[in-house]
Amino acid sequence: MMPSTLVGLVIFVAGLAPGLAFVLARQRISPQRAVSAVRETAQLVFVSLALDLAVLVVFGVVRAVWPSVTPDVGRLVREPGAYWRESYLLVTWWSVGALVLAIAAGALVGARTVGRMLGRPDPRPHESRASAWWLVLQEAPRRRVHVACTLDDGSYVAGWLASYNTDVAETGDRDLVLAAPIQYRPAGAANSAELVRTTAAVVSARKIALLLVSYQAPDPAPRAAPSAEPPPV
Repeated sequence: MMPSTLVGLVIFVAGLAPGLAFVLARQRISPQRAVSAVRETAQLVFVSLALDLAVLVVFGVVRAVWPSVTPDVGRLVREPGAYWRESYLLVTWWSVGALVLAIAAGALVGARTVGRMLGRPDPRPHESRASAWWLVLQEAPRRRVHVACTLDDGSYVAGWLASYNTDVAETGDRDLVLAAPIQYRPAGAANSAELVRTTAAVVSARKIALLLVSYQAPDPAPRAAPSAEPPPV
């Protein structure tokens, strides 16, 4: 049931903000499978409730240890109008702080930041829940990824991987973003050449006929892209 007042609507939206932060952070590091609106909404609601409850537990601990610096929840429930007029700054600051803490927790959990800080590798999704792009481009997350593409017209382009679409559905609407140095060979040409004034290139999946991927450990100093000359056409 939707809230009928402006205050209720604000509280409702704020309560769902931690779940939204979790979903957005998880989308950046995990393959994205199309799910029903019901399932997506359920995930948003359940994650928000879990994070909100966790923050309330933290508030309860702080309230038990330092009651003088926290809002009196009991009085706020019994005498909302009178207590709000007396302590509106205290209630506002604690409400905003709790909301920020819940949103930050959602973003950290969604991005698996805590696990990475503890040295735990990101769980690898099952092949059935990831695209071929995800499986090869995320194979070595601590290494630089060099991508060489032979396109459907016979041309060739290569460069360091900058980003790519994480959708599980392997459609032609996805894109790869390659960073300089960019190597390019037009269709029918014998050799490729570096595009010295090109910083990045966007390659459509619809045009890719062959994708070659290599992994290299990051160097402290910049270095040129590895030789990835394709076989003669």
